[in-house]
Amino acid sequence: MAIFNFFTLNTAEQLDLFFSEDGQLDLDILRNRMVENRAPIDGQGGINGEGFISPNFQIRNDQQVVESFCASQGSLGYYNEARMINDNFTTQRIQHHYYSKSFMMITQKSDFIIKFDFASEEGTKSKVKSLIEEMGFEATIFRLDNELLRKIQGRFDWTAAKLDKIERYGDSTRRVSYEIDPADDQFPSQVDEDYREHGKMSHITFEIPYNAPGAPNTVTVKLYSQGHRIVIDEDELGGSPTEEFILYLLGILKGLKEEV
Repeated sequence: MAIFNFFTLNTAEQLDLFFSEDGQLDLDILRNRMVENRAPIDGQGGINGEGFISPNFQIRNDQQVVESFCASQGSLGYYNEARMINDNFTTQRIQHHYYSKSFMMITQKSDFIIKFDFASEEGTKSKVKSLIEEMGFEATIFRLDNELLRKIQGRFDWTAAKLDKIERYGDSTRRVSYEIDPADDQFPSQVDEDYREHGKMSHITFEIPYNAPGAPNTVTVKLYSQGHRIVIDEDELGGSPTEEFILYLLGILKGLKEEV
């Protein structure tokens, strides 16, 4: 499973004289700054610090983007380690670190996308965001809120949902998760009928139409309001580039968000 977060850089609303050209984000300057902030790598391939790895230009869905891997530091916690200090054998409390891999993509429209291959890597999301912001940007997360998830529920075939903060007279239920068979229109979910209008949607699994070489007719997408996470199974794309699908999905979600 691949996990994504979408962000918008502040240059989308207020162009920066240094980073902008012709009303769009200047990707040449951006890439040069990323090259200057490369992660140090030793002769054995070990990562010795945070930074970007192999930032390059790509054309995705007829638009130029900058793609890069990113090394960010995470903590394994504190441990008591034995140390010999001034001929005294003692114990010191030491914090241990590791470096986690992520992938990122930035468009001329100031869209900023982070991808993690494993859920365990998501703990460094704030560090990845900070690496971009340290170059002079502000990044605002694309919120997967109740309103957007409801629009998706009404627009696409969906198979699973979760409702939180349920308020229903005479009912102590506060959250429910349920699945449906979208092909069965004779026996819809009783849970959905009972609670659909009484809570805040926090998750939805739906099928989005997608036509690309090697890809199926639809791709399953999972959206979570907690952490504003997007989850897909890359194997479903049949070898079609994940980057192009995720830009397509972002365009769909942004369009729905802008609808009144």
